[in-house]
Amino acid sequence: MIFGYIDYVITGDSFTKFFRRIMSDKLPVSKMCEKNEKLTLRIPAEHCKALERLCDELGLEYTATKRHGSFVLAKRFLGRGGLVIGTAAVMLSCFYLSNVVVRFDILSDDENIRKGVMSVLKEEGVETGTYIPSIDLIVTERALKQKVEGISWAGITRKGDTLIIDVIETEGDTKRESNRYPSNLVACENGVIEKVEVYDGQLKIPVGSGVTKGDIVVGGEIITSKSSWIDGKENVETKTSYARSKGKILGTFERTVTFTQPFEDKAEKTTGKRDTKRFFTVFDADIPLFFSKPEGYWKNEQRYSPLSLFGLEMPFGITTCELEEYKFSQDTLTEQQALDAVHEKAYLYEENFLSDYEIKDRQVEDNVTENGVTATVTYTLYGELCREVEFFIKK
Repeated sequence: MIFGYIDYVITGDSFTKFFRRIMSDKLPVSKMCEKNEKLTLRIPAEHCKALERLCDELGLEYTATKRHGSFVLAKRFLGRGGLVIGTAAVMLSCFYLSNVVVRFDILSDDENIRKGVMSVLKEEGVETGTYIPSIDLIVTERALKQKVEGISWAGITRKGDTLIIDVIETEGDTKRESNRYPSNLVACENGVIEKVEVYDGQLKIPVGSGVTKGDIVVGGEIITSKSSWIDGKENVETKTSYARSKGKILGTFERTVTFTQPFEDKAEKTTGKRDTKRFFTVFDADIPLFFSKPEGYWKNEQRYSPLSLFGLEMPFGITTCELEEYKFSQDTLTEQQALDAVHEKAYLYEENFLSDYEIKDRQVEDNVTENGVTATVTYTLYGELCREVEFFIKK
């Protein structure tokens, strides 16, 4: 009974031939009962046409009184066009969405490489929503190796709706240089040159010399002269070539930074109030599953849980946001508290912006005003004096 079964009421003068034909044709009838010249029976739906043809052949009248099982469900289902179309659309959408790119997993901790990979993928037409079978992985891998600075190899694999991009990073000075313009090493500080390491380019200012911002210390325009004597006259040949200046120009310089801390300070404090909000996430779209938006300021920690169907991870899921409320309060600091705060700002500046330099000396001058405290710090630093500046060759 693949398609269920049907109950019939058959009317006639005699059912002898009918019984004989049922046996010879091996029709699988059941619950057969004869009463008052009426015969009731049940037969699987897939055999109902054969039963009706037999009744027509023998001159018996029949009526289907009730339908049972999957036949009825199928009929009801097929009778609702919108439901059929909707179900078919969902199935087709699931099939399609399981074959489009939803997210990228780039196996590198270097943020510049990650950005470079995403930029090249976009150039190659590989973005969120791209149909995965249409992507030529070999061509895309070759583009990544050629265009992304800092990698020597790239491989792409697929895991469900995610493209995994594995890269091998080049090391140190072997990194491929993407820029081919000639350049100078130009002083970016006012200081004194103490050590020079020139790998390419022509040194213009020697060790021990002072430099000011904008001075060309190593030039990318290299001029060489060759002298020869012909018929007692000196003949000088000048040749100009261009290079990308590379090297380290180390020296000592001063830098002055001013930090300020007002007595009236705005502080951020948590209130202890928490809330949870959820979104239905499809690709990069977040559909809120709530009606009211929380007012005020909230810290947000979120996690994404993809939905799955028959063990297959779907390209949509639930994003849960754990919220913690905080407010700003106006605090009044004492003079000592303001001094401690301004010195803390100086310490953070050193940690974040001076970690590449050696701090030889630090002179701090504190100044207290009506509104707050100012600390002026003069640093004596040792480190890189120059930065690379490109230039165009004159035609």
